[in-house]
Amino acid sequence: MLDWYEGYRDRGLRLGRGSKVRGDHESFVVDMDNSLTPAYQTTRYAQLQALKRQFIGGEYPNGETVEGEFADPVVILFGLTASSLRDGGGFRPIVDHDREIRDAWKGSSGSVKRTLRYVLEDLLGLDTGDYAWHWQSEPHPGPEKAATGYAHSHPVVIIDRAAVTGDEDPADPETYRSVVAKHIAECEGAEWSAHEINDTGDSAVSVREADDIEDFAGYVSEYLAVDPDQDLLERSDEYLIFAASQWATTTQKYSRSKWATAAVKADACEQQAMDPEAEQTRRHGQAVVRAGANVSHRFECAECGSAHGIDQSEESLARHRLDGAAVAASASSSAVPATDGGEVVEAESGGESGDESGRTLAERWPSARSAGSVGSETRVRECGHVEPDTCPLCATETEAPHHTVSGEVPIPESAEARSGSRWSVGFDRPPEWKPEAVVQTASGEETKIGSPGGTAYGEITVEGAESITSRSPLPYLPPPSALEGSEPWEGTDLFSESDVRLGLVPPPELVAREMAESVQSDRRVTPKEWPSDWYASRFEREEEPEPDPEPEPEPDPEPELASAVRRSIEELVRVEGVESVPSLLGRLRIDPSKREVVGEFVGGLTG
Repeated sequence: MLDWYEGYRDRGLRLGRGSKVRGDHESFVVDMDNSLTPAYQTTRYAQLQALKRQFIGGEYPNGETVEGEFADPVVILFGLTASSLRDGGGFRPIVDHDREIRDAWKGSSGSVKRTLRYVLEDLLGLDTGDYAWHWQSEPHPGPEKAATGYAHSHPVVIIDRAAVTGDEDPADPETYRSVVAKHIAECEGAEWSAHEINDTGDSAVSVREADDIEDFAGYVSEYLAVDPDQDLLERSDEYLIFAASQWATTTQKYSRSKWATAAVKADACEQQAMDPEAEQTRRHGQAVVRAGANVSHRFECAECGSAHGIDQSEESLARHRLDGAAVAASASSSAVPATDGGEVVEAESGGESGDESGRTLAERWPSARSAGSVGSETRVRECGHVEPDTCPLCATETEAPHHTVSGEVPIPESAEARSGSRWSVGFDRPPEWKPEAVVQTASGEETKIGSPGGTAYGEITVEGAESITSRSPLPYLPPPSALEGSEPWEGTDLFSESDVRLGLVPPPELVAREMAESVQSDRRVTPKEWPSDWYASRFEREEEPEPDPEPEPEPDPEPELASAVRRSIEELVRVEGVESVPSLLGRLRIDPSKREVVGEFVGGLTG
């Protein structure tokens, strides 16, 4: 882990946009970061400050003050742990110990998180927007303690006591006893002896009034081991033990509730609007749009997508639409009313107007680099007959059975619609910043070195957004199963046999990879490369030479793999991550007698 950490030292990521050919290329270098650097710890500390500002109130870095969202905030801090020792006295595996604490918190319907939600919503009567939580895993301090370096968790909850409608006291630690009890019931090794609820400093539940916490981030970070001023190499041994176990298992240290995440995004949005060097002109919530699908809120900020501090009621939406329409009418004919409580959103350049929800074409198609829309209003064709009831266009009665002209009567070819006004709107987004290279920055000069911690240094290829459909005859991505087998062209019109044999169609594992990428939150599709002979190497075995009739050759005690089969195995291991020998034998139809040879080859690939 320390070698990996040092691999980030003095490394930078160069971002660029534009084209050197067109002469509009520009770039800059940002420091490379990881979850253990002081810069990352500074970000965590800043996010804790953001939670405090948005829910409790406080001051932005520029000196501007903000009132918190909660009228009477209360902070609850839990300490949930488990024994690091087995019943016989031996140490438990440190990773399993951490997983059990995590699984108890986030598990299924019987999780600690669900019990906390029951206490907050059912016992205290709070709505989901009246509380927020931040959960983080941290190491036990040492030295020379049985739990040194082992994990424990600290859920931090902020609630609005003014919104409490239940009979329970939100400031009494006993109110949250059932949360601790659930942890003890669900987590192996957790006992009441380590989770006492009292008024001392070692209580499993600590409740503080917001007014008693002068520095919320400092108060919380004492328990969360967030230290923006220390380099990893200066941290304690127990923290290094904990960090190594988290790094080796690629474990995320923290999680937040939906409204805590929304508050952090809103805080960043506000600071972007305050920064004179930023290009954001509207404050958080000044322009509001309808939320997308599969989210629990209705309306969100048009700038950052956060619903924090935005009224979600339909009544508010209707009222602000009327107010916005009145402002728009007096401001300019091209203005579009904001959908809720915000300023008027001007139409984009080029005469682009919004749809019924007030969204522009660019907002409705955020993934497009450029787009256009051309059309005109619908118009009725006119036949030009002097006498009525001659064709269906000039019929005086069109409803059966009283229609005056049968629908079978043809409409004359001369019938035309009157000319209508045409409109054309569109947009062109500037090129986006993309990573270009990893560089060495310690000397003051940029030297391309490749990926930190990598074995082969040199210029790296940065993956960008390019779909398989742009490099193949496929009009859309079919199910990966449609490309499996030795004759995938049977029963489909998407591609032909020649397309497959010529390598124009990709192998199924690449289609599966792009489908997985397209459903991720950032929807970042990476370029796909595949050899043109992948089908031949996978399904058309290399012809073996005819054996001499005399003498009959001895069987090879250690059969070798053909080069084409080796390439196919390497492709599945590298691209799709398939390391199971039986799976490789089945998918590539390799003789089971070569199981050991395949296993040795896969072992060499995976180290």
